[in-house]
Amino acid sequence: IIEFELGKYDKAINLFKKSAEIKAKHKIGGLALVYLNYAKTYEKQNNFKEANFFYSKSINTFTSEYGESYYRLAEVYFDYGLFLRSKNKNVEALDAHRKALIICMKNYGKKHTLVSLSYKYLGDDFITQSQPDSALYYYQRALIAITKKFDNQDVFSNPSIDSSLFDIRLLDNLKSKAQALETISGQQNDEDQKLKYLKTGLGTIELALQIIDRIRNNYMTEESRIYLAENEKETYILAVHIASVIYFITHDPKMPERIYGIAQKEKAAILRDEITGNQVLYSPEMPDSLRNNLNRVAGNIAAYTNLVLEENRKIQPNTIKIALWKDALFDMNREKEALSRETDSIFPGYHDLIVKTQPFSLALLQKNLGKDETIIDYLLSNKYSDGKRKLYIFLISKNSLDFRETFLDSAFARNAETIRKTSNPSLSSDSYKERFTTYSDALNYMYLNLFKPVEELIREKKLIVIPDEEIGWLPFDSFLKNKPGSGQADYEGLKFLINEYTFSYGYSSSLIFIKNNRILKRTKVFAFSPDYEKSSKAAYLKGTGLEIQSIFKDFGGESFSGTEATKQNFKSVLLKQDILHLAMHSMSDSINSKYSFLMFDTHDLNEDEGKMYNYEISLTRIKSPMVVLSACNSGSGTLYFGEGLMSLARGFTLAGASSVIKTAWDINDESSAAIMTSFYNFLSEGKEKDVAMRLAKLEYLKNASPEAKNPYYWAAYEVLGDNSSVAVNRKGFMIIAILVTIASCVIFVYFRRRKIFSERSL
Repeated sequence: IIEFELGKYDKAINLFKKSAEIKAKHKIGGLALVYLNYAKTYEKQNNFKEANFFYSKSINTFTSEYGESYYRLAEVYFDYGLFLRSKNKNVEALDAHRKALIICMKNYGKKHTLVSLSYKYLGDDFITQSQPDSALYYYQRALIAITKKFDNQDVFSNPSIDSSLFDIRLLDNLKSKAQALETISGQQNDEDQKLKYLKTGLGTIELALQIIDRIRNNYMTEESRIYLAENEKETYILAVHIASVIYFITHDPKMPERIYGIAQKEKAAILRDEITGNQVLYSPEMPDSLRNNLNRVAGNIAAYTNLVLEENRKIQPNTIKIALWKDALFDMNREKEALSRETDSIFPGYHDLIVKTQPFSLALLQKNLGKDETIIDYLLSNKYSDGKRKLYIFLISKNSLDFRETFLDSAFARNAETIRKTSNPSLSSDSYKERFTTYSDALNYMYLNLFKPVEELIREKKLIVIPDEEIGWLPFDSFLKNKPGSGQADYEGLKFLINEYTFSYGYSSSLIFIKNNRILKRTKVFAFSPDYEKSSKAAYLKGTGLEIQSIFKDFGGESFSGTEATKQNFKSVLLKQDILHLAMHSMSDSINSKYSFLMFDTHDLNEDEGKMYNYEISLTRIKSPMVVLSACNSGSGTLYFGEGLMSLARGFTLAGASSVIKTAWDINDESSAAIMTSFYNFLSEGKEKDVAMRLAKLEYLKNASPEAKNPYYWAAYEVLGDNSSVAVNRKGFMIIAILVTIASCVIFVYFRRRKIFSERSL
């Protein structure tokens, strides 16, 4: 079985052969299971003849030993039916699953998880044969079988999710039913009937979303973790799709808000899980006793839940045992609630951060938006259907919410990879001309597919992008409206989107408004720039010295350079409400982003003592209005499909930083210093962060050589989160003060003369 899981199928078959020989020679039971393993292995090798032979042999062996109603025969028929369906043997698959249903009904009765699974597979068989009406009949019976007090065969009715025997099975059934209802709606000519199916489908899939929330809020078993990782995103996509179809028919003005609310919940749930996991697993402030108790209770809940599940699978479940275990589960959940309250008391900021990840209402979101700001929020499927991935683009402005449904084909992933990997000229073996053409084509592709579909709806020029999936890799301000001319070979004169729009970014629409409300006129900068002199593994960053010096021309503060740029010194300023500027190396862990790290100076310490890992960052409490990560790849990291881009910048956001300035790739030392110098200069004038970054980039482009206008040199820097200013416009105050003084003098002279004139008249 291990060799099978590793994909070493020939070795697995040889070992199964030895197993079968030993069992046959010594008359040991379980030979039918060996044949089943044979069948699954040949199936993986696409050997239909041998797989079919051993599935049949497994069935015949079980039947001869235990009879036609043996409960384990149902499992073989499940697998055999799925195998036949995958080979387009749809009639034979249906027959296998009907036999499985008969066995399950005889052994378990009408209410059981395996009975429900039997009906679910039969429904899937009819979906494969393009018979959604018949599929819906079986999906409804699957719901009846998995809920205790629900027996309504009307397909327009749904059970209460509180009576579920097994949440994952109920979730799967609800999703399948919703999909069937949506398919049937498309076959209706009568609009009222079409809407009836669609509205029932939307109600059904929203029940599925409630179950997902319940699974997330309770301890997740390994089975539920795997299921949600593979399927959760598509559940939200289906919900958005059904709701959008209803909207396009009814034009109900309330429906877009409902649709966007579904999309918001998907992203908020991921952030909440990450915060919770970090707090429990990594926090050094968490007492060992509390951590151990949390893990103990969570493990016990999972174990007792499994006991109840396994007992229910038996032909004659012991109801006394089940009742005792459920009483124990009730007590354990009470203990879990008490431990959660204790966790909140130890980490007062933890609960606040969890609350901040919750989606804003549309009214609150629009209230926080500036008049000149528009949010562009993307929701992208991570699975292909007919060679395409579904994409939803939401636009939220001060007074409106619009959205578009579109699709991306395989060219999207290819072009995203091109932008991610070939932005650095030194990393490509292609000729300059080939590299220029490939890269500029990719930037134009992204404009046409991600931006142009909604550009006509954009009324304002300040755009806040909430990316999803691979979109998180992409620098929007470098997208090209038009491809370069056939004779062009450099970036001179190209019309990047930065020429028209100001961009900033966020992980979710709620997190972009985490503001720091301190008095701005005294904002200082704490800058850290190690020199890595004694480290053989890290190169000296020659541009950081000039970068730091330029910052202090515009802002006061303190510079921690060289041996002063330590992890300990950094921790000492974390709670100060000032700008944190980190000009240093970072390392992105491509396997687990929690172990990506910033590299501080170590001098006489062990090198590992200078590493500040991502999980450490996300556990800190930061009050800074802006953290500047002038470090390579601070905004890149592991892309988890369904979860997004995990990075150091994300860690600082989870720690509570109002905004983070991040880099999307390895940055050029000289261009970085130039952009950062301009950025801080514009900030000191009172410019908002996104505006200051755009002006800094435009100033760089104005002065750069044609080759250095490659987006690699300037587009990596991105503003993440709150855009508000970090400094008062001193020049503006001076001008106002002068104008007020002049006005006061004019008024004084005016009334003085008037008084003198009046006295003379008398």
